[in-house]
Amino acid sequence: MTLKERFLEWLIRPEKYYIRKYLRFLRKEEKYSYEKPRKLLALCYKAHKNRLGSRLGFIISAGCFAEGLQLEHYGSVIVNPKARIGRNCKIHGNCCIGSDGGYPDYSPVIGDNVDIGQGAQILGGIKIADDVRIGAGAVVVKDVLTPGATVVGVPGKVINQE
Repeated sequence: MTLKERFLEWLIRPEKYYIRKYLRFLRKEEKYSYEKPRKLLALCYKAHKNRLGSRLGFIISAGCFAEGLQLEHYGSVIVNPKARIGRNCKIHGNCCIGSDGGYPDYSPVIGDNVDIGQGAQILGGIKIADDVRIGAGAVVVKDVLTPGATVVGVPGKVINQE
């Protein structure tokens, strides 16, 4: 991004500006919580992230995602702190990644390059393979172990395997 593009983005402040800012705060919180522990800096970035997250509708704890997270839209993205998501995950708005409400509190483990559609829910202690696409509005409650699969529906069913 050029300096001119950054200035225009700062001046206009579209939704992507705030999403990028949120992701920067999230990564800084992770850095100062885990890589280079500095409690005060971690707390400061967590406060900034949570304040901005409450405006955007994001509830994401540090340490859930590997690098390359993409949030495509603002609006209700809730991720259980125990969930583990791989690299280059793309999440559209109104998604929930969490436990199924049972005890013990099991959360999903999601592979790399997963695209999660608008309004999708991934619930319970399930595993999602790499390169899986989860359709809009899908509710996934069972393992998807086939890489490159497409999952749609309620409950989620695999309709396409690459």
